[in-house]
Amino acid sequence: MLLLLLCCALSFAGHAKTAEESKTFINFAVQYYPPFIIEHAQEQGVLIDIFELFAAQYHYQPNYPVYPEKRSSVEIERGNVDVRMESEHWYRGTMQMCWSAPIYTIEDVFVTHKQAEHFDVNGLNEHLFLGRFGYTYPQLEPYFDSNLLQRKDYYSEFDILSVLAGGSDKSLAFSIVGAPTLRWLQLKYPVLKSTISVRGVSDVAPLQLQFGRTQRAKKLCDDFNHFYADFKKTEQFKQILLKYGL
Repeated sequence: MLLLLLCCALSFAGHAKTAEESKTFINFAVQYYPPFIIEHAQEQGVLIDIFELFAAQYHYQPNYPVYPEKRSSVEIERGNVDVRMESEHWYRGTMQMCWSAPIYTIEDVFVTHKQAEHFDVNGLNEHLFLGRFGYTYPQLEPYFDSNLLQRKDYYSEFDILSVLAGGSDKSLAFSIVGAPTLRWLQLKYPVLKSTISVRGVSDVAPLQLQFGRTQRAKKLCDDFNHFYADFKKTEQFKQILLKYGL
């Protein structure tokens, strides 16, 4: 009897090891961008929820290293990262990459303190821009390149909105944030709702996944797009969006 139990245990361990070895390990570089990727929360965000379902179905084992935006863009080009959050509209690299289909359309909005009396998108050089480290803002790049607009960078949208809400330079400071991110943070921190005002739409872009140039990353891209073509039509996809208020 003991011998039989030992044989069963060894057989189970062998099957478990085989199943584990059959998975492909990949690196998904994370930059926090709620509600799509959420920091230190039980609910990880829209992109992670979708990607976890995909990975389980296609036998991938994701690792989620946290990288700043600039570093993740470098590491994916070097082949050390397989996938990251990005948009073809925002991407300023020169390498040909594989992209997912659009997952959600992001409306970026201008925001200021509510007490900022005058905000004119045609007179941005008179203001102070609060941005995220490593982020590109296509509509503002000519101002930055010509030194016509002062820029201060922060690590997250929460940091940016907190500075705006604090009233420092409230007559001059403005930022650009995704409307879904603004709504998410205002629901979580009501003070941001009472102090931050939307001043108009600055841009609209599709949120996507960007995949690297290695053969593994290219296969990952093909597999994900195959999965997502059907998944985006499902009730489960709609429920994920609703879960995060989208």
